[in-house]
Amino acid sequence: MSTGPEFAPRAQSDPIRRGKWIYNQLMMKRRFPKLIGRLLLISTFSFVLSGCLGPSGGPVAILSSAVVTGSAPLEVGFNLSFSTHTKGLEISFELDFGDGSAPISGIEFGIILHHTYGTAGTYEATLLVIDEEGMSDTDSLTITVDDSGPAEGIEVGNTAPDFTGSTTDGGQMTLSDYRGQVVILDFWGSWCQPCQNSMPHLDSLVTQYGNQGLVAIIVSTDIDEQDTIDFLASNGLTQFVSVWEPGGKNDNPIDLLYDVTFYPTTFLLDKQGVIRWISIGFPGTLTEAMLESLL
Repeated sequence: MSTGPEFAPRAQSDPIRRGKWIYNQLMMKRRFPKLIGRLLLISTFSFVLSGCLGPSGGPVAILSSAVVTGSAPLEVGFNLSFSTHTKGLEISFELDFGDGSAPISGIEFGIILHHTYGTAGTYEATLLVIDEEGMSDTDSLTITVDDSGPAEGIEVGNTAPDFTGSTTDGGQMTLSDYRGQVVILDFWGSWCQPCQNSMPHLDSLVTQYGNQGLVAIIVSTDIDEQDTIDFLASNGLTQFVSVWEPGGKNDNPIDLLYDVTFYPTTFLLDKQGVIRWISIGFPGTLTEAMLESLL
């Protein structure tokens, strides 16, 4: 298992300084939810801290839902089942829906808690998880109740910017046409070794969940479209929606729209087109459980 993010930047520099810069930029842009930000910081500097820190652990709160936006009344099913404790201790929860209604408490995490938001607005649902020693962790989820959904942007919780691109089989695609499906949007290039390494993982996910509504759209940053076609063909990768636009990694218009700097960069969009997860480097933390919570 890699001890840090695997990526190919546009420009090479000192790896320590680059790692610090990546983390700071991501936190400033708030592209990562709290938990993923913690994991990124730990993994980036684990080689420095190894052997200096003793055992630690505690509860980990993870709040998810397949639906986070829609018109009123909006029914949301909150999934608590990914919450855990790193030491296996008993945990309990309190879920505040953020709309002034009474919170729900309990000890059963393998359930979906349904709540209906009756009026338009933006609500912050918050999950508090506490262990028997009094340690706690929280996670939150923004619920947007209106006809238009969250504002367009490139951060977690935003509606992903729409685009139309040319596919390497001679056709065209538009991102918004995939509303109603869960979308893996991956920026890559055959020139990029970490991107090459990630392709079988993405392919296996589409193989497993394609019939449940998962689609992978891969946007190539190759200078020559034929390089993209040849790489996919030689590796038997036929299940992707493969997109290529001229410009390479510096001037590809879709790449610029999403402000991609490192490769691969992967966005996970829910059925409403909302960005729910972002990865820079090999998307190994894109798990089956994460996809199943959205499908």
